[in-house]
Amino acid sequence: MAEGSSTGAATHTDLGLYVDASLDIADAAVAAERVGFSTLWVYDSPLVFSDTTTACLLALQATKSISIGPGVANPRQRPAVYTAQFVATMDALAPDRIVYGLGTGNSAARSLGQRPSTMDDVVGHARTVRQLVRGDTADVDGVPIRLLHQRLPWIRTGGRVPIWLSAFGPRGRRSAASVADGILVRWEGPQALRSARRDIAEGARAAGRDPGAIRVGVVTMIYPIESEDELSTDVARQSLGPLVVSRLRYLVANRTPLDMVAPELRSGVAAYRSYMEQLPSETRHLDNYLGYLVFVPEELEEFVSPEAMRGLGCIGEPSAVAHELQLMRSAGVDHVSLQIAGDQVDFCRRLEQLLRPVCPDFFSSGPRTGVRSAPTAEVL
Repeated sequence: MAEGSSTGAATHTDLGLYVDASLDIADAAVAAERVGFSTLWVYDSPLVFSDTTTACLLALQATKSISIGPGVANPRQRPAVYTAQFVATMDALAPDRIVYGLGTGNSAARSLGQRPSTMDDVVGHARTVRQLVRGDTADVDGVPIRLLHQRLPWIRTGGRVPIWLSAFGPRGRRSAASVADGILVRWEGPQALRSARRDIAEGARAAGRDPGAIRVGVVTMIYPIESEDELSTDVARQSLGPLVVSRLRYLVANRTPLDMVAPELRSGVAAYRSYMEQLPSETRHLDNYLGYLVFVPEELEEFVSPEAMRGLGCIGEPSAVAHELQLMRSAGVDHVSLQIAGDQVDFCRRLEQLLRPVCPDFFSSGPRTGVRSAPTAEVL
């Protein structure tokens, strides 16, 4: 099967790493590139992290080949023309190393007390950004707009900048398939992945596109260990604890039915829902995102346990984690994007020492191709 094909096993599956936007991002970017990640996805949430545009530029300046971009932005955060300016500036700094991730906005919107954007807004935003970064004229609120000085030392247009849309539901996936080069979904096993691919194929065909031109990525967590005792260490709690709490926050905010929640997290969801109800209503939207994806507030430490950690993804001996990655590849996953908190340099070292020796083909070598590797994908 060619990469991006709508059925069967992927011929190549690469890895991406989510990192928070911070002024220390260079160390994580260098470590991710050294280990062999194809892509660095930079979280984009204005009340939670540093400015994502600055963080992306710092990461690009510190590295040579890894693809870098927001993971993910949302339409309300920046008007499309500012997004296009940001993307075209990054592409001038590091040609063909830029990737742009876009979604409805979870923490970015909810921490502001707002509802996430609609998928129609996401798709419209992506179309406009694509037109502008190509160097074309776009219609923005009925007014023709284009980037005027399409040359160095200002910006670069016409480059290869793939757009990835985050779409976790069937309707969102079908809509995203009308414009996206890649679509990010949650990894919930081969059957769920096949269902997601059917949604994507349906949406692509409805838009007159080839489903095989769209890469499919999964958002997940892996954590190789040599002993079960490691899950009780401070390192594991710092690496996985913030993910446990953020997952509970997401499930509660989206009113996810308990039967659709991983068994290891169900008691936590019920308890966190009760905790949320006790927060002052006027500041609940802020309190709920304190420490989001970076640390666990002291009052929430009780929600973090080895059992809850296992509800996030695959934790186990290196061979078991490698098997899970092989399962993703066999199911047709083109890109695996990993979430981790804590010391991300240390996490890269963990993968380098424990996982890469048993599944080296998942880690890039030589020039990074990352999300740009599908030869038939529509690009900016």
